[in-house]
Amino acid sequence: MYSFSGLSTTDTSNRYGCWHKFYCRYVLRLPSRPGLPLVFGKACHAVIETAIKAGNAEIMPALCQAVVSASDLDTEKEELERCVQASAVLEAVKAGGQVEEYFEYPLDDTPFSPKLRGYIDFSQKGKGAVILTDWKSNRATYKPLETYQLALYAAHLRKKHSLPVIGRLAFLRFNTVEEHEYTDTDIKEAFDWARETAYECDARKQRVEMGQDPNEVFPKQPGDTCEYCDYKYFCLSEVPGIPEAISNKEEALEVAQGILFTQANLKLHQNNLKTFVEKNGPIQDDQVRAQIEKSEYLTFDLKTRLAVVEKMQVDNLNIGSILKIGSDAQKDLQNKHGWSEKDFLDLGAKKRAKNTLKITKAG
Repeated sequence: MYSFSGLSTTDTSNRYGCWHKFYCRYVLRLPSRPGLPLVFGKACHAVIETAIKAGNAEIMPALCQAVVSASDLDTEKEELERCVQASAVLEAVKAGGQVEEYFEYPLDDTPFSPKLRGYIDFSQKGKGAVILTDWKSNRATYKPLETYQLALYAAHLRKKHSLPVIGRLAFLRFNTVEEHEYTDTDIKEAFDWARETAYECDARKQRVEMGQDPNEVFPKQPGDTCEYCDYKYFCLSEVPGIPEAISNKEEALEVAQGILFTQANLKLHQNNLKTFVEKNGPIQDDQVRAQIEKSEYLTFDLKTRLAVVEKMQVDNLNIGSILKIGSDAQKDLQNKHGWSEKDFLDLGAKKRAKNTLKITKAG
């Protein structure tokens, strides 16, 4: 039995995929130590689910307080309250619908077919379609077709209701919704991916059962994924040695791999130390001192950003000399609004190049 999150764990083409994480969770079944992003996401889901079932948005502050107290999320209380009162959530509470619906189904017609299971956050059946909503507390938005999650969920709802399914990703931090109506082609593509991935998982598990080295079958792939991995404490307990000199390709690869492990291990220890100092105060001796330095910064939602621009215009300020078109803005214009690099160049942007060493896990 597989879930979308379990299958997507093996997708090493994205920053979160790692075969060793799959091995820890689904083969060794090690107990996990969830990080703040996962804990925060579960807190959002718990509050939203309870409010929708009660049909009452006014209980959200009390629910947030209860969840924060139980989950050690004191520093995230304000953000939690803001996220659970996103427009899409308030609409769902008012309208009502199905919450946390469990499903499972086989991925092909064979007797030993792997099965897919999951929970649908929220759905509403209308006259002409079913609206499928998944609550996301991510710090970045993306389009529904960038993953197969909603397509696999849509397959269940379409079969159940015999209606078209519109999938919606509700990004709570941004108070925005991305949606897509799922076609036969979308669902078939998702099915093919899930089936092939599930069979690959089964094959790798069998190779380990037959005696092959688990570290070869489910290789560790340190990198950005380690920051959000529930098993980083286990996986990063040993860091491989790094050759002192590089004289050939093999040694160069050892150095690159060692750097990835060292970077991930360093971030792990930094987070551990930060947690200790936050709870116990500064520490020091004759050689080192560690303390927490509080910094404050401003955040701007869409309404506030528009208000800032309007005030700049009222003050006759040159907006172009103040606001920069950074990499995030470029990505938004390209991914969400169809701009191309040529559009920027035609407007006078200049292309520059620099050499930067970048080490990533192999996909």
